[in-house]
Amino acid sequence: MKKLFLSVILTLLVMTQLANAQSFAGLGLGAAMPQTQYPEQSTLGLHGELQYGVNRFCNMWPVFTVNYGHYGPIDSLEYTSPRIYSLPNVVNVQANVRWFPWDAPNIPFYLSMGTGLSIITGDDEEGKIGMPGTLEAGYLFNFDNPCCDWFVTLSARYTANNMLRDLDRPHLSGLSGMIHFNFPLGGAK
Repeated sequence: MKKLFLSVILTLLVMTQLANAQSFAGLGLGAAMPQTQYPEQSTLGLHGELQYGVNRFCNMWPVFTVNYGHYGPIDSLEYTSPRIYSLPNVVNVQANVRWFPWDAPNIPFYLSMGTGLSIITGDDEEGKIGMPGTLEAGYLFNFDNPCCDWFVTLSARYTANNMLRDLDRPHLSGLSGMIHFNFPLGGAK
């Protein structure tokens, strides 16, 4: 598993170096509905995200993301699950690959999947390091507008923040909607 993960990261880094400055950066916000073991404790997670992507390759874009999520408690004096006593903050560092089934400028709809490293903090003593997995579908707005270089991404995603984790750590996953403002760092779109 470690060899596969390292191979994917190495491949994405090589693709980034070959990209000849056709890259973009983005800043995003989103909201997540917790799934699996946390819905009884928290109904909403707020996320902020930084991303760096390479758009040199027509239908396959490597994208690197750093995501921070904060999950607030349900407004209740009584938690229904005695095992979960700490609401988490999550930091995910991931490498994703966006695949555009059709030509990106003509129909800028994409599907994406990725993995990386997650750090889940809280007041408990459970293991904090995990391996997340993300599936995403999104659409780029203003991508083909000749007057502007920036574009907006709207996406829906499912993230399992700790697919591989300490066995005592409750499983945290969520369905989320994200919006990103992206701007080019150099090269053509």
